[in-house]
Amino acid sequence: MERREQLSPDRLFEASESVLLAVQQTVEARGACPYPPELLGDPDQPDCLKDYTRFEVEEATSFLVRLGVLQAKRTPGNA
Repeated sequence: MERREQLSPDRLFEASESVLLAVQQTVEARGACPYPPELLGDPDQPDCLKDYTRFEVEEATSFLVRLGVLQAKRTPGNA
């Protein structure tokens, strides 16, 4: 059985706060924000995401979508 990586609740909340801050900063700078995991590796990636892995940002983003705070990523044909 494959072991799935998990985040502690504290780390999930910390990452979620950072994702929200990154979204806010990106909207202020660009007028819009891509889906938060897409900010990773971007030349102007918000500093608040630098201490998080892609997995952590993806999990935090999914958590915020489940809470209704962020919208789910739209796929082509699902607009």
